[in-house]
Amino acid sequence: MKKMEVFNIINELIKERRLYHSIIISNENQTDLDNISNEVLRQIYCLNNSIENDNCDWCLKTVNKNNLNISYIGDSTSKISKEDIKQLIIKFSSSGIENNKNKVYILSNGENLSDNASNALLKFLEEPPQNTYAVILTKDRNKILSTIKSRCKLFSIENENEKEQIDSEIINLFLNKDKKKLLKYLINFKKMERSEIIAILSIAFENSINLNIKFLQELLLDTINEIKETNYINLILENLFIKMYEVI
Repeated sequence: MKKMEVFNIINELIKERRLYHSIIISNENQTDLDNISNEVLRQIYCLNNSIENDNCDWCLKTVNKNNLNISYIGDSTSKISKEDIKQLIIKFSSSGIENNKNKVYILSNGENLSDNASNALLKFLEEPPQNTYAVILTKDRNKILSTIKSRCKLFSIENENEKEQIDSEIINLFLNKDKKKLLKYLINFKKMERSEIIAILSIAFENSINLNIKFLQELLLDTINEIKETNYINLILENLFIKMYEVI
């Protein structure tokens, strides 16, 4: 999903007063994650529900990080403890600090939650105070507790400048016989959602037909079918890449 698609969806939900109380924003680039979350925050507080920054009082407060109804948890790299979540719950269980009634907390990053912190956050997500919204950032959504993900709306945002290359990357790595990059690609590939993996493998399958690479045609087709039918996605992908690695 492209970031403008997310902004449009968020904007419509805000206008209709149907904004999800808990959302996860996933992107592999931390700078992009921070910028996207800042824009989502601005939209939540904009007095005019503008999809662009109209410099209203609340837009300015939010952009300049002077909005006291917003709390930031985590620094994107350090572990987030149970105590951090407990302090968040205490703060957000009180009334709004400023006139605007919405309270939002940004958690950076979800993959850094300790087990105890994850369990404490889960309880807070299940019964959030009124007008409280959670925005959880992550560079690796697979490391977030599944029960937390099930209570949040996921927005997986693609790196738009890399999108054109990613569709044909598997074929290129195979043809170039680049074993090192092939294994590196696997690490990132396993972090994607099932639907994204199937979409990319399907494109690679089509490219293998166009290039008449029979070995890959059969291998990719079998892999796609296996992923559709089972939940052992990481194991299936590892087998795929091992077979490719052995051939090149």
